[in-house]
Amino acid sequence: MSALHSIVLAVLQGVTEFLPVSSSGHLALAQHLFGLEELPIVFDVYLHFATMMATIVYFFFDIVGLLKEWALGLFFRERRKSEGWIYGWAVILGSFLTAVIAFALEDVATKAFGLPLAVSCGLVVTASLLRWAGRIPAGNREVSLWTGLAAGLAQGLAVMPGISRSGSTIVASLMTGAKREEAFRFSFLLSLPAIMGATLLEGMKASKMGTSLPDGWVLACIVAFFCGLLSLHFMKKVVIFGRWKYFALYCLFVAALGFAIGII
Repeated sequence: MSALHSIVLAVLQGVTEFLPVSSSGHLALAQHLFGLEELPIVFDVYLHFATMMATIVYFFFDIVGLLKEWALGLFFRERRKSEGWIYGWAVILGSFLTAVIAFALEDVATKAFGLPLAVSCGLVVTASLLRWAGRIPAGNREVSLWTGLAAGLAQGLAVMPGISRSGSTIVASLMTGAKREEAFRFSFLLSLPAIMGATLLEGMKASKMGTSLPDGWVLACIVAFFCGLLSLHFMKKVVIFGRWKYFALYCLFVAALGFAIGII
């Protein structure tokens, strides 16, 4: 894989990881368009680590504040009504449910990643979900355990390529009545344990296999990080103002491209 391919894939990862268009679906179709074999596991790990760091930087003060409140709740009963206490348990519940579903679907998802037709079907599901998201009335509730349960379920199913993790978890959170800003924040804070866990597992696999990194991988990681930051800023605007239909149309366009690739 050339340095140019590395940079293009980094841009795709950085931008689509946070927008509701499925980064896995884009990477899978890009592989077929470029005629690439399976991406080196270690390169995929580094790209995901870069976008994870973008999430941590973007939500740094939220993470520190919520973690502090949750930790205090472990020792002081009067602290167990704080936002951080509820948030912490919602993330834990959602992450557990995500892990159970993701492990159950791992083999199916791996096979689907190599099939453009399967990826395109996932993108059609995402498009339908986003089109429906625009009809969900704005909620006024804070994040609850129900939010964690719904978003965790959605995040687990989003292991299938073509189904947007960010889109499905935000929509699931909105369905529980959460405020739009809270649905946005919770979606990406919930992603951290999942990405950390997946990165650790894939990193262990890569170390055993001894796979090499492609040319330009350092620059690719930097590009993915900054593209991720910009994408997060843009995605917040999308959620707050409910501009979902344009992404639904985009997903249908990419799905049509995937169907064409699969048929040809």
